[in-house]
Amino acid sequence: MEIIRSNFKDNLNKVYEAIEEADFLAIDGEFSGISDGPSVSTLTNGFDTPEERYQKLKKHSMDFLLFQFGLCSFKYDHTEAKYIMKSFNFYIFPKPFNRSSPDVKFVCQSSSIDFLANQGFDFNKVFRNGIPYLNQEEERQLREQYDEKRSQANGAGTLSYISPNATKCPVTIPEDQKKFIERVVEQIEDLIQNEENKSLQLEPCTGSVSKNKH
Repeated sequence: MEIIRSNFKDNLNKVYEAIEEADFLAIDGEFSGISDGPSVSTLTNGFDTPEERYQKLKKHSMDFLLFQFGLCSFKYDHTEAKYIMKSFNFYIFPKPFNRSSPDVKFVCQSSSIDFLANQGFDFNKVFRNGIPYLNQEEERQLREQYDEKRSQANGAGTLSYISPNATKCPVTIPEDQKKFIERVVEQIEDLIQNEENKSLQLEPCTGSVSKNKH
């Protein structure tokens, strides 16, 4: 089963069920590269244990991006005396869903990209429809940012806004303009997250409705 951003939530329970009932699992991955140092043949040898091989490959592959994650569950059917397999292919891509989200940088290895292209790998599906995600550290940082904003909005601090890449100090929002700014920010974030929205009509500070599209 192919899992992309549009059907991820609808099929998540099927994935959970397959994992819970499985006797064992198998995983696979397609990456933007394999090794940022020595070649795999030079890096590993036939005397490596599976753990040693994994650690060597992991050490030199952390800057590459995982394009596709494959998961297969296997459950033994005693009546039929055979294993029943369920497979899921997840196309994933760390697309920022707002300005506060991490903007991930990654590297590619030409031989890996060439291999995937020759195998008919759909790069457009990754970049356009890939499931966005955060690692644990990115999630922790983003939650802290939202908690801080929520605390400021509830009066525990002074509400301010700043671009993630800005070098200047945050701009303090006057008390009488907080709700207006919060509403505009919500509308813009909704525009960014919702691919169906092509334009947004913003209410100007004067209070009158603008006819311009932004």
